[in-house]
Amino acid sequence: MSIQVLQEKIRAKKTPIALGLCPEVAQLNARVLKNFADMYGDCPMAKSEAMRYQGCQALEAAADKLPAVVLKAENYLRFGAMGFDVLVNLTGIAKSRGFYTIVDCRASLPEAWLEGLANADAITVNPYAGGDCCAVDDDHAVFAVVRTANVSSCDVQNLMSGDRRLYLAVADQMARHGAGLMAETGYSLDIKELRKRCDKSFLLLTHCDSENAVHAFDDYGHGALVVDDTLQYAADAAAVDDAVKAMKHWVSVM
Repeated sequence: MSIQVLQEKIRAKKTPIALGLCPEVAQLNARVLKNFADMYGDCPMAKSEAMRYQGCQALEAAADKLPAVVLKAENYLRFGAMGFDVLVNLTGIAKSRGFYTIVDCRASLPEAWLEGLANADAITVNPYAGGDCCAVDDDHAVFAVVRTANVSSCDVQNLMSGDRRLYLAVADQMARHGAGLMAETGYSLDIKELRKRCDKSFLLLTHCDSENAVHAFDDYGHGALVVDDTLQYAADAAAVDDAVKAMKHWVSVM
């Protein structure tokens, strides 16, 4: 499924916000977590089921309001097979509710992930695997993670490659292979540079508020998607409405 399909869903919903599902156990609803712990004991199954329940609640609250959902694989995989089952299940539920589903797994071999996540429309890939990581069928899309939010990311990503920083050089290469570009950054300068260097690429932005994300969009509100992971804990339709309203202050989708 091409990125153009994602853009069409954004236009239909009139908002470029994706629901982010990257749950941390410490932030789950304490009552829900206790209920599952009472059933299964303090074990990975209890935590996985609590994540499944809260993910379902968040998807229900965002249904018909947001165009896409981004599920961060590592937050589920830390609980082993049970966690992977939840990831697959939530991906399927999101797809059935009409969301464009993106799994953030940072794959080097995308076909292995896409076989296991049959309902995913797109996955994120590790661009340092080279252009091979972009080789997916026409039913799927990839987003190359060119800028990450970990503390030491600048040690590598800000190295100079000719006249540009390495992450921009990598973004150039991935754009040539038709990948969307994912950046975990809240700095407007990073987004401005990425948009200037890859003016035709679709940008997937995390760790970014609406004010800084505005530089990723064209005059019609096209070309980017901002991931909001605060909504996963609210699981409240009113909170989703507030997020959409706040985004419209900065970006209007035509």
